Amino acid sequence: MNYAYKSLAVLILSAASISAFAKDKPMKMDMGMEMSEEMKDKMARKKQTYILKINALSDQIQDEKNSKKKAALMDEQLQLIKEHQEKKRQMKKKMMQKHMKKMMDKKKGMNM
Repeated sequence: MNYAYKSLAVLILSAASISAFAKDKPMKMDMGMEMSEEMKDKMARKKQTYILKINALSDQIQDEKNSKKKAALMDEQLQLIKEHQEKKRQMKKKMMQKHMKKMMDKKKGMNM
């Protein structure tokens, strides 16, 4: 019975220490590719510009009475969204390729 209490105490203390450590040291979710503040600012500004364009088109679409013009504005907005999604996909693909190259180089370095 004494052994069960000690095991339970160790388990509780381990969980508490892991929880405390996790709060202090958040995991990296970017595969080790950190961005500088300048790069973060540049990306945020690009996103802001994109959002403003989408919102402006939304406003024009809502205000437009002519159904043909409204459809054209919706097509323009859809094209902008598709282009944005493709840019994001290409950027993720490029980042993954860099990461894979880094991992392969690291693996080759360990084998030598």
